[in-house]
Order: sequence, then structure tokens, then C-alpha cells
Amino acid sequence: MKSIEAGFIIFDLDGTLIDSSSDIAWAANRTLEVMGYPALDVGRIKEDIGWGVKTLLERLMPGETAERIAGARMLFLEFYGSHLVVETHLYPGVADTIRRLCAMGKLMAVVTNKPETLTLRILEEVGLKAYLPYVVGGDTLPTRKPSPEPVEAVIRAAGMTKAVSVIVGDSPMDAEAGRAAGISAIGVTYGFRGVRELTGFDALVDAFAELKDVIR
Repeated sequence: MKSIEAGFIIFDLDGTLIDSSSDIAWAANRTLEVMGYPALDVGRIKEDIGWGVKTLLERLMPGETAERIAGARMLFLEFYGSHLVVETHLYPGVADTIRRLCAMGKLMAVVTNKPETLTLRILEEVGLKAYLPYVVGGDTLPTRKPSPEPVEAVIRAAGMTKAVSVIVGDSPMDAEAGRAAGISAIGVTYGFRGVRELTGFDALVDAFAELKDVIR
């Protein structure tokens, strides 16, 4: 397995650190019902998680006007904010591996397309906030992944360099953002995307705990 030298590790959130699909699907289905749509199963909604709330709703309600999507987004955020960590949980090995990486002297961060305030609440709830002091959400900057700007911003905020940085995620957009920012990227095969979609990564891991063997 290829090893990557890095002192700064940037994690995606949904599908990488946490499985939030059930709670997101719950909020999405409540929103769909209010907007006059039938509920969908978790697997269908899971396919469109990761690009941000607006894009999720545009894909679940194709052809809707910008005004209706904006209204649905507000509904979703209200529903989701009240149901944030009901079924959401860390993937196996995440807590122990994060602590191990911290003990190895690695500095860590989160770059996600989820709104920043919700991200911070989740990290607090699952006990990771102390280990991930740098967070860039989907609304922190004018752009979000796959733009490289959130990645570059968190590297600057941490006082690190691209040469010692790596991004870890479950989506090709993480690889694209990393590549555009000029850093290495590691894909996790257990997340929201199938392994066939995980193109553009420098290495793949089947379990989060494998990161301690890949990153040196």
C-alpha cells in the first residue's frame, strides 16, 4: 500500500468521519413532504449527499424554481438542525485513529460542504471537536468543494504548507479539490460513494484505521 508523508490531514465529514445518511434522509423526506413530493428511501437520498444542501434538493426536486429551492433549503435546515445527531455515528475506528494521529503529532482539520454551524455542532456531539481545530464549511467561503479554495484556506489558517498536507474523503470531489490545490488525496471506500467512483486519489483505504499505516 502506498504511503504518504503528511503533517496536516484535512478530512471530509459526511461519508468519511461520520455516517449521517439516516438523519439527512429524515430531514430531506420531511422537506419533500411539505413541498408536495413523496418520501424517498435512504439509499436514493444518499446518492446525492455531499454537494451541499441546495444541490441535494435540486437533485431530489428536479425542475423546481430557484425560489422554491430556496424555500425548501430553509425547511431542510430547520428539520435537520432539530434532528442532527439522532442516528448519526462515527465510522468504525475513527475515534481511536484520530487520537493515534494526534499522538503522532499530526494536525487535523475538516473541510466539508455541510454548513459550518451544523458541522461544529456535530463534531462536538461525536467528541471530535478538540482534535479538529480548523473547520471550513460549505458556507464559510463563497466557494466550496470541488473548488480548491476551501482546502487552500484551511491550510493557510493552520499555518501549514501544501507540501505537508493531504485530504481524505469519500467522493471524487475531494480528490478534485485536493488535486486543484496541489496536495495528495486519500479515498475511503466505505463511504457514500461506490469504489468505482473513487477516481483521482493517490491511495485508497477500506477502513479508517488503515490511515495510520498510509500516512507517515
